[in-house]
Amino acid sequence: MVLQPSFVLVRPEFEGNMGSVARVMKNFAFTDLRLVNPNQNHLGSEAHMMACDAADVLKNAKLFASLEEAVEDANIVLATSSGRYRSRDLDDLQDALPKLELCLENNKLAVVLGNERNGLLDNELALCSMKVRIESSEIYPALNLASAAGILAYEISLLMGKEHKQSQEVSKTTALPLLGEVDEFFVLMDEVLGLANFSRAYNKEKISLELRQVYQRMNPTMRENNLMKAALLKISKSLTVNAQVEDKRGNQF
Repeated sequence: MVLQPSFVLVRPEFEGNMGSVARVMKNFAFTDLRLVNPNQNHLGSEAHMMACDAADVLKNAKLFASLEEAVEDANIVLATSSGRYRSRDLDDLQDALPKLELCLENNKLAVVLGNERNGLLDNELALCSMKVRIESSEIYPALNLASAAGILAYEISLLMGKEHKQSQEVSKTTALPLLGEVDEFFVLMDEVLGLANFSRAYNKEKISLELRQVYQRMNPTMRENNLMKAALLKISKSLTVNAQVEDKRGNQF
């Protein structure tokens, strides 16, 4: 089964863009619009004017205080960034589509688009398991928010159509962990690294980010995530016991 994707706008700047994104979503029968700290009223007159017959998508949009909350029910979080940020670790959209197709069935997809002026922050990009750019002319590479959403919606709808045709076949994908489960894994990872004195306060955030990027490249299934989490729990308990024993020995002298 292919699940309805969410389109998440992070700190959208303009009413018209929110309305235009709602319209292009409805063009492809997508209705799950999520807004993270919008800078304007998504139910304003300009938003409604640009949405045309997609006013219902705007009306039913969900509001969130953070990107983490907005995508916590997603298994796949796909972030987009402007082609001008060539230095970032971004895949071309066309190169990423085959990978997305392999894991789309039975997994919830969230498509994340950043603020029109500044895009996504580094800590927001770190939450995303896939990061893509839509190749465009270097003369003016920054796409309008709704244009980017429309290209993504079109490509995703094509993939969903393929999956629907193959729905009677044996599933070729397995469930991926939700973002919340990934976060739980890294909370435990940070705890274990602390017990092992692996990282210090000054580099803890950098190490955690790098490990998360490694995790995302591995693209583990839910079962694999749970297996690694169980291993970390065992290590954490062992390190805690060893630390308590060492503490008792130290107090005896």
